[in-house]
Amino acid sequence: MVSTYLTFDLVNRDMQKSLKTIAGQTMVVNDTKYYQENIGKIKTVDEFLDNYRLYSYAMQAHGLDDMIYAKAFMKQVLESDLSDDNSFANRLTDDRYQNIAAAFNFGVSNGEGAAAQSNGQMEELFDTYDQTIAAQNDTLEADTRYFKVMLGETGHITNVDQLLANPRLRDYLFTAYGIDTKYYNYNAIRGVLVSDPADPASFYNTAYGNTLDQYNAMKTEDSELAERLSLSTGIPALQDSIALGQQRKTDLETQIAAKQDELNNGGPATLQDEIDAMQVELTKTVEAIQKDQTTLATSQTRYTELDGRLVPIAQTAERRAELAKLIAAGSSDAPYLGLMKSLAEDFNFNADGSVPAGGAVTPEKLLEIVGGFFNKQTRITHAEAMFNQELFEQELKTATNVTDFIDDPRLLKYIKVAFNLDKVTVVKSTIEQILTSDLSDPNSYANRFGATNPEYLELAKAFNFNTDGTVAAGQAQDELQTSSTRSDYMSRWDDKQEADLDKAIKFYKLDLTAVKTLDDFLSADANDSYKFALEAVGLDPTTVSKLTIKNALKSDLSDPNSYIYKLKDERFVSLAKFFNFDTKGGVTRQVLLQSNAAITNVAKDYILRKSRFLEGDELKAARAKAQTEAKYYTDAMQRIGSRDELLADRKTLDILLISKGIDPSTVTNDFLKEAFNSDPADPNSFVNKQTDKRFAQIVGTFNFDSKGEIDRSSAGEAQNGGEVVATQDLYVRQMLETQQGEENPGVRLALYFERMSDSITDPYVILGDEALMEFFRVTFSLPQEIGNMDVDQQAKIVEKKLNLEDLADPEKVKKLVQRFTIMYDLENSPVTASPASILSGGGSTGISSDTLWALSQIRMS
Repeated sequence: MVSTYLTFDLVNRDMQKSLKTIAGQTMVVNDTKYYQENIGKIKTVDEFLDNYRLYSYAMQAHGLDDMIYAKAFMKQVLESDLSDDNSFANRLTDDRYQNIAAAFNFGVSNGEGAAAQSNGQMEELFDTYDQTIAAQNDTLEADTRYFKVMLGETGHITNVDQLLANPRLRDYLFTAYGIDTKYYNYNAIRGVLVSDPADPASFYNTAYGNTLDQYNAMKTEDSELAERLSLSTGIPALQDSIALGQQRKTDLETQIAAKQDELNNGGPATLQDEIDAMQVELTKTVEAIQKDQTTLATSQTRYTELDGRLVPIAQTAERRAELAKLIAAGSSDAPYLGLMKSLAEDFNFNADGSVPAGGAVTPEKLLEIVGGFFNKQTRITHAEAMFNQELFEQELKTATNVTDFIDDPRLLKYIKVAFNLDKVTVVKSTIEQILTSDLSDPNSYANRFGATNPEYLELAKAFNFNTDGTVAAGQAQDELQTSSTRSDYMSRWDDKQEADLDKAIKFYKLDLTAVKTLDDFLSADANDSYKFALEAVGLDPTTVSKLTIKNALKSDLSDPNSYIYKLKDERFVSLAKFFNFDTKGGVTRQVLLQSNAAITNVAKDYILRKSRFLEGDELKAARAKAQTEAKYYTDAMQRIGSRDELLADRKTLDILLISKGIDPSTVTNDFLKEAFNSDPADPNSFVNKQTDKRFAQIVGTFNFDSKGEIDRSSAGEAQNGGEVVATQDLYVRQMLETQQGEENPGVRLALYFERMSDSITDPYVILGDEALMEFFRVTFSLPQEIGNMDVDQQAKIVEKKLNLEDLADPEKVKKLVQRFTIMYDLENSPVTASPASILSGGGSTGISSDTLWALSQIRMS
């Protein structure tokens, strides 16, 4: 009989050859081929359990062939949420159940099943939103700086064609004026820019100006006709009012005279109060008469003027009806005509297109254009904040009245933001009263309301306006006041925006919980969240139709010919990756690089590796740190969307390697790149040729397509492609162990221990596994009755006999297996022959020669 040691050595010496031999057996080939061709057709756990060949193959692969009959039990295992410590599989002490649950996608991990957007996708969308906004801020800041330099310094732009031919300058200019950056008439805009608005024969006037003037003249005429009509009824009303006032004045004067006579002739003293009251009323009446007389004079003058140049008043209605039609006909063109007028008036290009000595625009007009550009943006940026600061400090140099600030909407906003008064209750008049308050007067506006609104006092102290609103030029603030205001503004300019963003995120989360179909997402109820999602990837909700978005989100990202790729815009692809809509607009489960169960297992294994063999406070600290790092891994798996992104995140890869018992310092980036670019289904690929099969197992858990992107075609499948390969590898290994066990159970135990040794973290792992316990008992020549002892006592024996930390050393594991094979043969050899038989030369001892040789090679403890 060949010894256990020798048989094990023959198998283990070239494990790949041994496994290849098993994999080539007809039964194994057929079963593996069937599994590979049919597992992808399985969509539910019931379908899986009902297909005996697939089900039994997977059960054998995980060493659970003795539980094939227990379908109801296994259904609970396969549907377990491995992220929930109380799930069915996690409550079982045998890790094989957790492993098989992790190999399939039947369970719901992280509490998420089919959803429009997973928590991980949502957080990634929020991060992308921040990145998009930051990128837009940087672009706006750079573009603004470029525009100001190019148009503000003589020599950079020498003619109008340089401006219009430069896409960066042209787009900035067009945005500021509201001109479509895609569809425009180059020659028309060029002609307007080189026109002199004062020249009746200029391109602007002949093409647009005369038409605009006619349109404005019609609007003016219609307005004047309405005004004259109003005056025609208003003048008689004023005349009547004056007449009534005169009569009332006469009556009051008569009454006062009578009362005065009565008082003078000995009437009661109370008459004086009556006289005083009537005198007050008389004064008011006189003032009202005078006001009406002034208004009447002005109205009569205006009426005479209008009547002298308008159609007769009897024709007013007819003329206004005629004007209404003409105005309506020209109203659609009026904004464009006004835009052309602004371009002609704002720029100073010569008729030949050259730039005059004073520049294409004045410094003041340049600031207006930049302000117009920022007005077209949907949110304030740092670039705009800097522009506002510049505008404010420039105004400080020349301002002579409070109205210089409060009449400019941008400067008024600046002041409100700087002093934390950007509220709907604080209006223009509020700011004016604060700025004109005399702080030495306790009854001034700022002092009266400053107790409950300290910002009022802070604002009043920051400026030096007189109570009438005036101030000497350059004296509105001193340097200290300006510095303080600047600091306040720059620290608060985006506070409201940030608060609004927090609210938007809060409502977005609420909206998405109610989205059960793509139509829900596109509905009016989710409109704010819809716009938020598009803006996150840089799409403008006002220029992209919902039909385009609908078709994009319904596209199959695994199909290169699907609608979304025909758009040739990566922003749509990015948007689609954040959602889980199927081709019919329903919601499905998110497809990740790894299955949720595999992600959970990596996190758990990492925590076990980092806390393995530790005790007390050291264990507590190590476990806490490992949990934080494991959380990093699970979060990373939610956001990483490609092989390149994974390879760029070394921290994630290190956690993955450690979870499999591999020292990251021994693995280079180049090796990982080659491994992850290997095809786990190809036995001749780089990763499958490695002696250490853990790398193939790692790569096999990932779900890449040929381009290194997430293989979304596997959505809804029972297993990811990598897990299919891993199951096949496990099946072959199990078949090897099973077949060896049929010849010699000791060899099977040795192979099993070698495979499982890396997962042993404490004595109870051994005690909880019958095969591992038998290996331990035989190795250390312990009686079978040890199993009758108290479990904790057994654990103490394990710790005494076996240094668990040695299991992390492959060489020490090898020696331990050698010792087992020897002790197994000793325990299971035939009874030693009697002395008589030895002397007679008959019989044989129970120890083979190769066992005796092995004994000489190993040091027994």
